[in-house]
Amino acid sequence: MSSVLLMTGAVEPSDHVLPALGLLSHQIRVLPLEATALLDAPPAEVILVDGRNDLPGARGLCRVLRATGCAQPVLLIVTEGGLAAVSPDWG
Repeated sequence: MSSVLLMTGAVEPSDHVLPALGLLSHQIRVLPLEATALLDAPPAEVILVDGRNDLPGARGLCRVLRATGCAQPVLLIVTEGGLAAVSPDWG
């Protein structure tokens, strides 16, 4: 079974952050939207970064992931309005 790492500041369950997560048979692990959480992060095949409510925090985390040479795919979850703020310098 594949493992998905969801980094979010939300307190609701992961399928409220992204409803499709409830349909997956993958193991979903939730960590805070903080770079320090990566120190003890379990291995995962993909990392989801929740930027719906904290775009600056998501941007910083994406930059840290890029700077540390993260080999896993990183997917950013944003609202339609938040998409306008995303640029290549996010990594």
